[in-house]
Amino acid sequence: MTTPADFADDLRVAVPGGQLFAVFQPQIDLRTGVIVAVEGLCRWQHPRHGLVPAQQFIDLAERSGLIHAIGEFMLAECFTAAETWFAQGRTVGVSVNTSPVQLASESFTEALAHRLRASSLPAETMTVEITESMPVIDVATVAPRLEALRELGSGVSLDDYGTGHASLDRLEDLPITELKLDRTLIQDEARYPAEDLSDLVAQAHARGIRVVAEGIETPRQLQRAETIGCDRAQGYLLGRPATRDAVDQILG
Repeated sequence: MTTPADFADDLRVAVPGGQLFAVFQPQIDLRTGVIVAVEGLCRWQHPRHGLVPAQQFIDLAERSGLIHAIGEFMLAECFTAAETWFAQGRTVGVSVNTSPVQLASESFTEALAHRLRASSLPAETMTVEITESMPVIDVATVAPRLEALRELGSGVSLDDYGTGHASLDRLEDLPITELKLDRTLIQDEARYPAEDLSDLVAQAHARGIRVVAEGIETPRQLQRAETIGCDRAQGYLLGRPATRDAVDQILG
């Protein structure tokens, strides 16, 4: 039986061993139906156990400190994808998932700054994506890091909104440019009436924040995202996570 310690040992060689790879999930503009961005997601093809779920190894990577190496790998993969599409004349934004452990270190901000300066990409092409639970816990620590990223020109997206206890008023302390509504808000119509979500989206728009609906799996959910006023949508109905080459084919 494989133990967490075994996985930790295996994870240490996953990056240099070429076992990690990036996939990208499309995000569409609800007004045009066009793919305008993708979210970069890390995958681990374990040599013995096959595909390891991200939720199983990301927590492990954070606890062991290996998240920094994985973060550097994903940053490179996301920049390569964005630069490739930009060189082809395609305007596709790319979101990079960022751990609170990464933001606690200046190395992440420095690495992102270095890549932005060395790249021909417009800075706004890149968006740093964080989870709601992180800024709620320690806004004072996180906010300066995010401000530094915004000064570079990159966007800052708050993922999984609705799963924690953050309010829009609390988010005024953070330089958020995008709010991603958690799938539960979109999928659970009984618990989250459309009228309430419409008010939430309107409040975000009043603060200049773009709103993305996550977890779109049915046409009804897509219509709900449009009805409440979301700007963009993401989910299996619109596109599953795919390799960069596969996304190239989708973009046409």
